[in-house]
Amino acid sequence: MSRHVLPLALACLLAAAGAAAAQATPPAAPVAVSTDVANDVPEPYALVRTLQALQERVAQGDVEAHRAQRALIGHIARGLDAAPPSAWADARNAHAAIAFVLGGGPPQSLAAILASGAEFGAPRSLAQGALAFLQGREAEAREAWREADPLAIGGMLGGQLALAQSALAVREDPAEAMRLLAVARLLAPGTLIEEAALRREVFVAGQSGEVERLEFLAIQYLRRFRHSIYAGNFRQRFATLLTALDFHGDLERFTRLEAMLERFDGESRRDLYLFFARHSLVHGRPEVARRAATLAHGLAAGDSDEEWRATFYAAASQVTTDRFALAAETLADIDPARLPPADVALLETVIDLAIRIGEPVVIEDEEAPTEVAAEVVDAETPTAETPVADLPADLPAEAAPEVPAFTPPEPTPAMRRAESALAAIDVLLTEARR
Repeated sequence: MSRHVLPLALACLLAAAGAAAAQATPPAAPVAVSTDVANDVPEPYALVRTLQALQERVAQGDVEAHRAQRALIGHIARGLDAAPPSAWADARNAHAAIAFVLGGGPPQSLAAILASGAEFGAPRSLAQGALAFLQGREAEAREAWREADPLAIGGMLGGQLALAQSALAVREDPAEAMRLLAVARLLAPGTLIEEAALRREVFVAGQSGEVERLEFLAIQYLRRFRHSIYAGNFRQRFATLLTALDFHGDLERFTRLEAMLERFDGESRRDLYLFFARHSLVHGRPEVARRAATLAHGLAAGDSDEEWRATFYAAASQVTTDRFALAAETLADIDPARLPPADVALLETVIDLAIRIGEPVVIEDEEAPTEVAAEVVDAETPTAETPVADLPADLPAEAAPEVPAFTPPEPTPAMRRAESALAAIDVLLTEARR
């Protein structure tokens, strides 16, 4: 966003937020304000509502809103610093100051208000807990918020408080953390708070082994926030979580995963199947890799990068099978420019492996007697013209031939080729796991 466009965008957001605030907020008791505030400078709570409106757009995937967020936070921080001490007696402004720092604003803004000694229209323990939480003093934050009830506070601040309290509880009491995340979703539907709460609740459910709840929450997230700025990261972490739960251990378990993902949107299923195809390939599960790649291919648009990836994973999973010839031909046709950088290195390794496996077998003939050897044999073979006296007189009539000691045969070319292929597979898997 350019230097000239940003002020205009902020002005529009501020105007919209001010109008929404006038409609949604019941009249409050008159509050003494400074001349600056009276001259159309927005109240702190109106400024913070502007930030919350912008963050709702971030949750819906608005990249420009995400880029503008930092500039708006700086603008609001300056507005809070310029507000007169009397402004903080209004509960709306006091709550807004706490919500601002919990929503990404600098903690110094709230710390300065508390240090000023101005009358504060909200429990100071609530603000002190927020500062302690943001500064990593968890025990102090728990104590300050011991009596704080997000449902009683309500609204956006209640949702933010529940979200923060869940982070404090998740290690010791995952069930309580999940309850608080559900409260956050209830209090702030459609906002970045709900989006964050859903993301976190999915992973807490997975770590707790609650597979049915995991499935329900993941579907909710991808239905409501699949375009969120953070949705891509969510898909990667979700897939990693499913691998930790070993849903791709074999084809039978992967079939259960398919049933779960059937309720997801096509784009999410495609991305997850691509992840599982690659992950299974480099971890030595070619059957699952082939199945996942086939499913991803069916969900990818024609000639898209995703289709190229699916084709690559499917072919790579069949290099060591009886479909080697077709797999090798497909690999040779893969355009590296259509693959991610990490897959380009993997493609080179797989092609090298295919070349080694495809080397023709050379069958070595048994050593034939040379002409010189034949002459020696002929020279030593008794004939009718050979005098009998020249033969050893003490040779037994039926001497038994000596039986040589057994020695293992030298590896054949086919054996050496198989050993080389297995060694190459080990190298492939080791490199891919790094």
